[in-house]
Amino acid sequence: MRRLAVVYDRGSAGPAELSAAARALDVEPVLVIDSTSEHVAQVLPALRRRFTLVDTAGMSPDEAAAAAAAVRLTGVVTFSDLCLPVASALAAHLGTPHWHSPEVTAVLRDKAAQRRALAAHGVDATRYAVITVGSTVADALTVTGLPAVLKPHDGTAGQHVTRVDDLAAAEAAARRFFATAPTGSMLVAEELLIGDPEVAGPAFGDYVSVEAAVHDGAVLPLGVVGKLPLEPPFRERGFFLPATLDAAITERVLAVAEAAVLALGIRTGVVHTELKLTAAGPRVIEVNGRVGGHVPDLFDRAFGYSVIETAFRLALGDPPVAPEHAGTGITYQYVFLPPTDATAVEGVEGLAELHAHAGVDLIDVRVTPGQRVSWREGAFSRLGKVYGRVPDHTALAGLVTRIGDTTRFRFTRDDTIAPQVTANRQ
Repeated sequence: MRRLAVVYDRGSAGPAELSAAARALDVEPVLVIDSTSEHVAQVLPALRRRFTLVDTAGMSPDEAAAAAAAVRLTGVVTFSDLCLPVASALAAHLGTPHWHSPEVTAVLRDKAAQRRALAAHGVDATRYAVITVGSTVADALTVTGLPAVLKPHDGTAGQHVTRVDDLAAAEAAARRFFATAPTGSMLVAEELLIGDPEVAGPAFGDYVSVEAAVHDGAVLPLGVVGKLPLEPPFRERGFFLPATLDAAITERVLAVAEAAVLALGIRTGVVHTELKLTAAGPRVIEVNGRVGGHVPDLFDRAFGYSVIETAFRLALGDPPVAPEHAGTGITYQYVFLPPTDATAVEGVEGLAELHAHAGVDLIDVRVTPGQRVSWREGAFSRLGKVYGRVPDHTALAGLVTRIGDTTRFRFTRDDTIAPQVTANRQ
């Protein structure tokens, strides 16, 4: 039986998903973990019951790779941005070409490096500048113009991503970030990409993601995921399959996504590429060298297709298989998020009524009174999700409104925080 290293931490596919994919492919997953991680510590008993574990606590990426390689392994994969450096170091140690090289991983983990590579290959020319502790925010904004977006250069899940409309706001945002950021952290300032609401439809988000399987440099599109409008400032509020795009726009989106993947030197793996739908055509927001966090569930319920299995296949050097886009209806996830001025959850009402709505299959809300929340945590600040299926996009738009009207969260708020109001995604 082939053994596959799965480097595991926050943001990864869950234990049940990993186990199911491993059984389907007759693969033994070996989880490479850092037991000092807060997330890993919380789920460690469950992981021990299901998997062989290699604990790399206190090790550098190269030391962790050597420790994991001592277990006989055929390949390596990760579903967590946090684990990309260890996964690439392990792949290099094993000599497997079926995961991102350290050089490609360095580009995937650095948003400024991505912008340089995209511009160098003529894929996208979004204006950007790097801000460090010692640099001047005003100089960066001279390059990007206003309004602009500030984001950590190696961030994940939309954490600390914010819009700034003037120099004072940008300087304040930079001060807040660097006050708690680890030494060596950087911000990337980017021009704000303006979406055209007519492309996907005014009821939906002005951006999409392309999921693709890359095998030996060949890019196989798996699907285009539609989005609900964003929660300010840039937090994802929901996803659905299929998207609302017509055939011509879909073709352009797929072409730009493929060009972006190749520009970054990606040769293998499942890739999640986000694109802004502007009036001039699709623009690259960012490329992620792993499966999107919400993607496996959507593809499983929409098409009966396992993206986790596809990622395993690619990591083992096997070619991918595309999903069969059969059936009708729209599969969705709706995400509950706190407002920008919320500091804690006091309670929630309306969940029982929500169950009665047609098209709602599952409600997963797990909050406790007093639970701390912060919009700066991005996707990690979500309060829960609604999962379901509706006949068409019109029905989805109506259900989204009803979900918002039915569910009432109560929060402790900080009145010194000014709510951000923007529907642009960057």
